[in-house]
Amino acid sequence: MLDWRQVRRYVQEMADYAGDRLRAHPPTLRYALSLLHRFSEDLERLQQMAREALRAGWRGAIPWGEPLAARFPLPSEQPQVLVIAADGSQIYPDRHGTVPYFVLNIGLIEMRSGSGAPPQTRHHLVFWYREEELFTEDGEMRALNDLEAERDIQELEQLAAAMVQRAGDPFGPPVGLADGLLLPWALARGEPFAAVPAERYRELFRRAVEALESARETGGAIAGYVDRPTGHAVLRLLALGVLDEITREKVADYPFGQLRDRALFAELLAPGERSALFAPTWPINDHLGQEGHRLLFFYLNVGTEGRPHLARVEIPEWVAQDRARLDRLHRAIWDQCRILAEAPYPYLLTRAHELARIRSEERRQLEQMIQEALLRRGLRVSISAKARQKEWLGG
Repeated sequence: MLDWRQVRRYVQEMADYAGDRLRAHPPTLRYALSLLHRFSEDLERLQQMAREALRAGWRGAIPWGEPLAARFPLPSEQPQVLVIAADGSQIYPDRHGTVPYFVLNIGLIEMRSGSGAPPQTRHHLVFWYREEELFTEDGEMRALNDLEAERDIQELEQLAAAMVQRAGDPFGPPVGLADGLLLPWALARGEPFAAVPAERYRELFRRAVEALESARETGGAIAGYVDRPTGHAVLRLLALGVLDEITREKVADYPFGQLRDRALFAELLAPGERSALFAPTWPINDHLGQEGHRLLFFYLNVGTEGRPHLARVEIPEWVAQDRARLDRLHRAIWDQCRILAEAPYPYLLTRAHELARIRSEERRQLEQMIQEALLRRGLRVSISAKARQKEWLGG
């Protein structure tokens, strides 16, 4: 249990620290905004500098043909649109439990805006219990990041499959929304840092490309929605622009302190507006580009006047190359965020999360069901001493 006297002291210190950080932002933010406008049309030079900086270990964002300080207004209202959202939740294998298993529950929901009909929901369940599913060839249990990658790739696959099922829908090409990054983080980091075997990495990449290709063929748009993003890829690009030469030491410098892209674009974008498009410099992105699925992102202000709220939206390049798809996605996200305007976040992603979430009582019920099934087959049921003590103590 928490010692609330100590907690209260730390909370007060945290609030003071947060206030100091916010008060320190304005000069840095003004400088960053001035660079954004100064380099807005200087795309070729920045692209060349970024290519050189990559060889020196730099990571950031590369312009994708639109002026850096561009502001794209909210597209016109769509009388009818089909939006599909997916999210996943899991139960990891527990070495202190009766038997090891991995459960993945994906919630899918679709809504035909303009029809007046309630959203339709369904689940996709994955239940791993076999040795070849849970253990590596050397007998070790799969690492958590491997299982998280499986969750993320299954979310993408199920979202793309749902879009395929609705291709040709009377409400038009579907808009598919995933919570967070569009790709598993293990893929985005690149093979040397993915902490999964090389063969597994290639499998995840193949499945991601197949899912994105399926989504493209529907004529719709698919996106990953990152709420309150913490990245600074665009600011790192601006930092390049002022360098007189590219060296490993200079590209490692970050002159904007704690400032992040979100604060920069909160100053630039009015409610409903999106930013220019950028390409993240993930190692995997060049390989995706060879397959026609290079990932891009833009920032979108889904807040209200005086209360900006920034999201980062990730899309495959084929969405960006088709203005009708891009505008359809842009407008659909905005409309979703207006359903519960006091908390600007896509309504269907909230509902998908609720569908996917595995509650504590459901976990206990599942464990009891497993124990009873084993006992009926004459198998001895036992959990570790640590787990038993936690049960006794209510933890």
